[in-house]
Amino acid sequence: MSQIQPLTATHVYLYATCEHRVSLDLFADRVRMLPDTETERILKARGLEHEAAVAAERGYPRPVHGRDDLEAGFAETLALMRAGHPGIYQGVLLADDLVGMPDLLIRQEGDSALGGHHYTAGDVKISRRGRSDQALQVAFYAHLLARVQGRLPERLLLLLGDGREEWFPAEGVGGAFEQALADLRAIRDGSRATEPFLQSACGRCPWWGVCGPELEARDDLSRVNGMTPARRRVLRRAGIDSARALASASETALERSSGIEAPSLRRLIRQARALAAGSPLSLGEAARPAGPPELLVGAFDNPEGDGHTCLLTISYTDPREGPLTARLWAPSAADEKALYEKALRAFARKPAAPIYHYGPAVPSQFARMEARHGEGERGLTLLHRMMDVAPLVRRAATLPVIAYGLAAVAAATGHDGEPPRDDLWPEAWALERGEASARDVLTGAAEAERGALRHVLAWLREAT
Repeated sequence: MSQIQPLTATHVYLYATCEHRVSLDLFADRVRMLPDTETERILKARGLEHEAAVAAERGYPRPVHGRDDLEAGFAETLALMRAGHPGIYQGVLLADDLVGMPDLLIRQEGDSALGGHHYTAGDVKISRRGRSDQALQVAFYAHLLARVQGRLPERLLLLLGDGREEWFPAEGVGGAFEQALADLRAIRDGSRATEPFLQSACGRCPWWGVCGPELEARDDLSRVNGMTPARRRVLRRAGIDSARALASASETALERSSGIEAPSLRRLIRQARALAAGSPLSLGEAARPAGPPELLVGAFDNPEGDGHTCLLTISYTDPREGPLTARLWAPSAADEKALYEKALRAFARKPAAPIYHYGPAVPSQFARMEARHGEGERGLTLLHRMMDVAPLVRRAATLPVIAYGLAAVAAATGHDGEPPRDDLWPEAWALERGEASARDVLTGAAEAERGALRHVLAWLREAT
């Protein structure tokens, strides 16, 4: 192999989300990396457990050597491939400046340099849906296989957390992969410069301690909600290099010099001005949410397998007793049907009340439950009653937030209660294992979410 630093499937996977993270992984001092969060540790552990369970179920052999001795692992993998084993678990593939260890190598019929058979690649994921970054990762393995066996596999596999096999044609991602590989080599060789760009994944990145202070210190344009890398580039060419500079810019002049369409540019400038002012900028009259009685619903799911809903809360205000909340629990997937039936009965008692939630997660979970357990039209009717508060906020005012999540929106509009949590996966898993403390944590999180949602609804009624 070449003496230059090899590229791996992890680099390809990271590239799809953030080029700058690839640069940091290749060149930065790893002492500056943040430790994994509890969620990341659990995700990695569960992922490894899931991969091993799949391999054991299929009975695939695994090379004795792996990362400890790549050359020996490659020799073992090649011997298993030439012998025509039905599959190989975490084989080692080497070619040029590339190293790959696919979860699965699966035998296919058809001539290759190995004989009358060849192999395709598959990756085992705990996610319920395949993603483009995962497809690029498997395309990387296919590229290596083409070099090793003299034949590109026709189709590739993502084995998802709920057991579904998602096959896709290798040629379908070939162009995107070739571009990714060229960019990765340019980053490694120093001919392609990268820089941070604020996005939703940043908070989970181990390099956030490096990028976060840099973005804040220069008041980076990516801190403006709605910004994209392309828009940042054109704004910089127009002489706008910070959020504050954008806030003070002339919309008319900037539209001519940047080429960004007026509606999009207007939203970006307003967002920058709200950030600079540190307070909401009213957009005037907007859709006013209906007053009480109302139903507030929150839902937390278990991210493994089919992602069953483990806690559903339904809150309403009784004219005599005040705010009341029902909590419906489903520690395991087998309990979800009973939870859903209870929810349908509860909502049926107040057929005229709107059902408020924040963001797309709640209706998505209800749609999944309806697909699994629904009968007749009850669940579909329920979905039509749901009202997402997030669009109402965006129509009412531009807020001094970087992202319009419920916690940030509630804080920006004056809520001083406990902020909602986004990351409750460890507690969802603990609930399934029967840990009593998980119920307390999830209950507290549901209380915080409900309080924030109730505050935002009250703010909307006052603001519009």
